[in-house]
Amino acid sequence: MHSIGLDSCPGGWMSASAENGQLRSVTRVTELPDSKAEWIWIDIPIGLPARHRYPRVVEKEARGLLGPRKSSVFSVPCVEVLACDSYEEANRLHREWTGHGIARQSWNILPKISEAAQWAEKTGAVESHPELVFAGMNGAPMVHSKKTMEGKAERLAVLKMYDPEAGAVLAAARSQYLKKEAADDDLLDAAALAIAASHPRLHPERIGNPAEGVMWYSVPTDGAL
Repeated sequence: MHSIGLDSCPGGWMSASAENGQLRSVTRVTELPDSKAEWIWIDIPIGLPARHRYPRVVEKEARGLLGPRKSSVFSVPCVEVLACDSYEEANRLHREWTGHGIARQSWNILPKISEAAQWAEKTGAVESHPELVFAGMNGAPMVHSKKTMEGKAERLAVLKMYDPEAGAVLAAARSQYLKKEAADDDLLDAAALAIAASHPRLHPERIGNPAEGVMWYSVPTDGAL
């Protein structure tokens, strides 16, 4: 089974490819790929809620599963902010509509959210979240932040549990890109999504509901998160 994992990075996306959970490549692309992979998991919200349905249930469920890593899940804004011309306008209106402002991070990725939504309709790609994926593969949430040396080592160790050669593939990818083009965690996150989506020792699960948005992750076939 062929799978692809995608994670946003400066100027584009990190795209990881795996066959039956074995990592084959990690490359930086400027556009979302027109792929025929059986599973395509992407770390970006697919589908924004209408303001009367804000916030999405899936974020609450993800935080509940992630415990110490729950801060890695941010609430996506309501779809109406796509019509706004500036962050200040979007933040003000979002607060009026929902009682909550929006993070600048959310505003900054709105173009990618729109791009991903249109692309997902054509490719069948689904939303995922790397921290949820790592927690599922590991059987428990990660202990350290992914920005620390300990956190990077912890996540790489999880990947090697399912693909012993993942480190070599990631090292080759690391040598191709400056860190301002792709951070270490961008590579790790994309790889995790690709491996989790197609590994025979992992079973895909989802949280949320289709009407508002779902996130996919995987758990060992003999256990659950």
